[in-house]
Amino acid sequence: MPALPVNSTTIAYDDFGQGDPLVLIHGIFVSRTTWYPQIDHFARSHRVITCDLRGHGESPASTEAYSVALFASDIISLLDTLGLERVVFCGHSFGGMVAQELALSYPDRVKALILVESSYGVSSTPWEAGLTTLTNTFFNQLVSPEDQVKLFASYFGLLSGNVGDYIEAQGKQHLQNAANFQNILQASLTFNSRWRLHQIACPTLLVLGQYFHVPWIHLHTYEMLWRIKPASLKYVPRAGHVLNWDNPAAFNQTMHHFLTGLPANIN
Repeated sequence: MPALPVNSTTIAYDDFGQGDPLVLIHGIFVSRTTWYPQIDHFARSHRVITCDLRGHGESPASTEAYSVALFASDIISLLDTLGLERVVFCGHSFGGMVAQELALSYPDRVKALILVESSYGVSSTPWEAGLTTLTNTFFNQLVSPEDQVKLFASYFGLLSGNVGDYIEAQGKQHLQNAANFQNILQASLTFNSRWRLHQIACPTLLVLGQYFHVPWIHLHTYEMLWRIKPASLKYVPRAGHVLNWDNPAAFNQTMHHFLTGLPANIN
């Protein structure tokens, strides 16, 4: 397992292929293995970097409060160590939040952005923040973390049993450290970029699955399409939230078309 010291912790990563750098950022409570269906395809034309966010996969947990900004800072430090300046970031779900933060806080390091089934966050107003906290507390009282993992695995695995098995296995791994699990969850609940989206100025591709696994993600994506200039939206057929597994061929083609169409002058 390649790993590098980053921001007083260690980040596990993989480095494939040669060419323009493409950094793939996984979602919540999974790991860089999320991107296995994409590696062979994109390593033919790009240098592909995948990493485990702090407290995920093979990157160890730490005790300080997590935030999307901290995860973004970790990735920038990793790129510094690898000698990479400007890259294309692709983030899935929660990883898309991290990618947004990278574009907002480190615009000079971002060549282009791919946001896959992502969101600008759940708490854009104090009222929404309070409702989110209340709902999360109520849900946690009714359903144990173990059953939550099984519930989400079953739901997201409707189109592909492999997806459900993967999410359940990854979720169980992250549940082994309850404090870290809650730390990650809190980071996801406190992020919001809604009123900053207009500051993202790099070419941006928004990608959704055909099926509404997470309806509010689709609503957020439509708003991101309006607020981010320039941005475009593509749908992956026969796919839900985990579209890079549900229909990897179509997803890879969608990404490939965007990457090959990027202007040469943004290098």
